[in-house]
Amino acid sequence: MTSQPESNDGGMIRTTFSTVTEVLENGVLLVRLSGEIDIATTEFAAEAIRAAIAPPTRLVLIDVSAVTFCSSAGLGNLVEARTLAGRHGIDLALVGVGRPVDRPLAVTGLGGQFRIFSSAEEALRER
Repeated sequence: MTSQPESNDGGMIRTTFSTVTEVLENGVLLVRLSGEIDIATTEFAAEAIRAAIAPPTRLVLIDVSAVTFCSSAGLGNLVEARTLAGRHGIDLALVGVGRPVDRPLAVTGLGGQFRIFSSAEEALRER
């Protein structure tokens, strides 16, 4: 959990975010993001994604099914992930894309730039 001072009454705004990376099989990582991806949490998301996108990994799945809000900073994380994966020759896909992520992807036209699957299991079957 992170907090940032920006409320109108001088208090702290709490932003909940977490990330867990798991090995699904040799060379395949799943990065689960949950909570709000905004300016307060974007660096945490970026660190988790950057750590996963490195050889000898062959496939990185970014699970956004538990993301409740995705700002432009969060979209920036996904674009950076796509660029970094391409640089390393690593396949990248998004899984569990719900409205909080789908809407900004659609509005910006970025949705067509990612392979998107409903689940990690579907992504593994389709590779």
